Amino acid sequence: MNTRQAFEFHGEAAEYFRVWIVNLFLSIVTLGIYSAWAKVRNKQYFYGNTRVAASAFEYTADPLTILKGRILVVAVLSLFSLLAEYYPLLDAFYLPLILLILPWLVLRGLMFNARYSSYRNLHFSFTGKLLNTYAVVLILGMLTPLLIVFSAYFLWMGSRSYASDMSNMSGLVLGVTLLLFIWWVVASYYLRQYYVNNSRYGRLSFVMLASLKQFFIIFGIAAVSFSVALLLFLMTAINTAATSFQMGPGMTYSISIIFIMLLYLRAYLKVHVFNQVWNMTRLTDVQDQPPTQLLSFSAELKVNALFFIYLTNIMASAVSLGLLIPWARVRLARYQIERMTLLSHGDLDRIIADEKDKVDSFAGEMGDLLDIDIGL
Repeated sequence: MNTRQAFEFHGEAAEYFRVWIVNLFLSIVTLGIYSAWAKVRNKQYFYGNTRVAASAFEYTADPLTILKGRILVVAVLSLFSLLAEYYPLLDAFYLPLILLILPWLVLRGLMFNARYSSYRNLHFSFTGKLLNTYAVVLILGMLTPLLIVFSAYFLWMGSRSYASDMSNMSGLVLGVTLLLFIWWVVASYYLRQYYVNNSRYGRLSFVMLASLKQFFIIFGIAAVSFSVALLLFLMTAINTAATSFQMGPGMTYSISIIFIMLLYLRAYLKVHVFNQVWNMTRLTDVQDQPPTQLLSFSAELKVNALFFIYLTNIMASAVSLGLLIPWARVRLARYQIERMTLLSHGDLDRIIADEKDKVDSFAGEMGDLLDIDIGL
């Protein structure tokens, strides 16, 4: 018998404002030392106020452990910088060293965050393999900006070679754009697949059934919309150049329209990717043969509603000089969480915890320091 349980969010803006302002004040006063406690308090607030089937999620990481990890990170980087001052040749090994250890840091960071996240006293876990992480982070993650830079350089060289041949130049632009689009879709798909398919809840495995074809359809519509926004921007730039770059009402209006279009495009991508990933994700017991599907999800975000939230959140945060950021975060979290439903197929009591060894926080905090986030 299948049952439906709606996700609920019980957080309030005024309540979260007190958490946020204290975190901000103490982090500044302590020169960042309190940020470890701020991170835990922030996660505990949003986890604790997210409920499904009458139970809340929990985040149980120890702030002191996180602080020790951050101190170790700072010490290692400071030591390397100090050595580089006396041995300049070490600079040549800095970037390769970071690239070498980056996938391991990402993997350990994902393990750490999952290990200390739980629901009904049953912990989540992340079981990605190091080799797969290297492939995902280096090939998909790290090569993407390099491919963009290479494409820009290739177009620049082509503009010099085909300055008088517009047909060849147009073909070159179209080819490079198509290559970047394909890479964008493939990278987005496999990054999400890597994260979902290596996540566990007890002994249950998350499985993403969304196809690459579905991602191409979603991103294809987004690419057409982006092309329209870019065309408007180029037309505005040409008109501006003709008037000696004078800023006037017309220019301000054009920039505002382009900003709104790009924000709407962001909402479109967020909604369709979010819905597609969660609607096609299953929690299965792989120990059964064939694997038994026990849990699935239903996500029903709407583009217009999310766009309105994005737009008004930005406006409110700007007008209030940042004081309404807590209100914006709670509002966005409530909308996303309450548009989701948990579908259970069978007896949830059969789920047995498969506890993992505790993961140290050093790698997880290095990941935070480098602003690494490849999750959903």
